[in-house]
Amino acid sequence: MLIILFVGVILAGLISEIFSKKFISYKSVIITFSVSIVLALICIHILPEIFTSSVGKKTGLFILLGFLLQILLELMSKGIEHGHVHYDGSISKYQLLIIFLGLSIHSFIEGIPLNNFEATETVHQHNIYEKNQFSLIYFLIIIVHKLPIAAILIFFLNSINTKKTIKFTLLIIFAATSPLGALFGKNILGIFFLSEWSINFLAISTGMLLHITTVIIFEDHHNSKNKIKNILSIAAGITTGILLFSF
Repeated sequence: MLIILFVGVILAGLISEIFSKKFISYKSVIITFSVSIVLALICIHILPEIFTSSVGKKTGLFILLGFLLQILLELMSKGIEHGHVHYDGSISKYQLLIIFLGLSIHSFIEGIPLNNFEATETVHQHNIYEKNQFSLIYFLIIIVHKLPIAAILIFFLNSINTKKTIKFTLLIIFAATSPLGALFGKNILGIFFLSEWSINFLAISTGMLLHITTVIIFEDHHNSKNKIKNILSIAAGITTGILLFSF
């Protein structure tokens, strides 16, 4: 799955580079649709799993921690995860590095739970999903979330006239961040006394994703000139998320 994620992100970036003019015109619809799928999958599958697999109120605190962590990361990334960069004027190489670093940390943390459902299943005996199915659900959330971001990264780098070598190097690094996070998580959570943190990392990642999905949906809706089209995109994404894994 990690290879699919890595290659998929690179392909999304390359396709966006080739068909950038066409993609930009549909950017808002694609982003709104994709985050609506992610939000539906989180509400239907991830949140019930988190609260079923944990004891006490600390899980909710870790979700809030992820929510707040994403706010802090956006001070670095300038909101590129939302589909645009909140920055006025030209961007220096140092500022570009900070933006990319914020985006990469976000992606790395989201990848940590990818390889850790076996550890979760060992510690928590009441999981409502089989390991393979739940792994597939979380993997789908991450890839649906990351593919549009790869396109946005390319659009942003093109807008500031980034050299091709730098642009595609950054794309490859970004594609590697979530798989590296998954490998880090598998090794660090393999340590016995840290094994119970698997559900906590999932809660943190979920909090980050909840922040991004809700901000994009509300921001795009209020800024959209065609609100009916926006509502239909949201409804289509949520419906798709509900239908996935329902049969």
